[in-house]
Amino acid sequence: MTISMFVTILVIALLSTFIIWNTIYYRNKIAVMSGMMVAMALGMSAGLAIGVIIGAFLSGNLFDSTVIGILVGMATGYLAGMPISMMAVIDGALAGIMGGMMGAMLGDMIAAENQEAMIRIIVALFVGTMLILYYLIKQESTTKASGWFLHPLTLIVISSLFFMAYQQLGPVMPYSANDYNNSYSQLQEKHLQIEADEYTFLPNRATVAVGETINLVLANRGTMEHHLVIIGLKAQGTSSAHHQESNYSIQLHSDAGENQVTTFTPLIPGTYRYICTIPGHKEAGMEGEIEVTL
Repeated sequence: MTISMFVTILVIALLSTFIIWNTIYYRNKIAVMSGMMVAMALGMSAGLAIGVIIGAFLSGNLFDSTVIGILVGMATGYLAGMPISMMAVIDGALAGIMGGMMGAMLGDMIAAENQEAMIRIIVALFVGTMLILYYLIKQESTTKASGWFLHPLTLIVISSLFFMAYQQLGPVMPYSANDYNNSYSQLQEKHLQIEADEYTFLPNRATVAVGETINLVLANRGTMEHHLVIIGLKAQGTSSAHHQESNYSIQLHSDAGENQVTTFTPLIPGTYRYICTIPGHKEAGMEGEIEVTL
């Protein structure tokens, strides 16, 4: 975990706790409608922020990132609404669920080279939203929100100063887009052939490097079609008439006796499974792992 990632999560946790504490402290002075708005905004913002971060960090594992984003958003929305009313609890929890789902999908779907910028934008919006919520709570708890700290211009200045300081902490993600781009020019192409027999992939384990141009060959030595899918591998520069790419996998189809080729450049280190998606083939043993190293 990078220093920026640690600071990001710490800021989200501290500001969420601060807003929840204020709803508890001023619970007798906050109108129900305002309390509902605070719970909804906090649940949505926290779920969205954590969902984007976890979705990017666990890229390719949408289930886990969605569950984490939902749990965080629902918990913060619930805790913020609990001192106010049951309606605030329900609104906060539901908004947290929605924010967590949207954040996880956004973090998982966005291209690797844009993850850093997106996380920073979401965090800046989160901090700004928390300042507005604090202003709303103080406005509800007194006859009028007063003092230099609660002046709208002061809130804008604080948000701007935080964002500028946050920018100086270095990359949030362990591997930035610049790291990928710098490595592309230093690596050569690699030829990787995976042979598909009846219910067998050979080899069933391979190693490639981030930024390396991979010429992947699916050589079908069997008597039936096979469909190779590398699950969760983020790549760019893919090309093949029989190749498909989604947000979650690289796919290559080969009929009996055919060799099919695709070219791609892996972006993120990790270990990824590859399987044959023809019904019954994976269960019979057509699977393996490809490790992407730095």
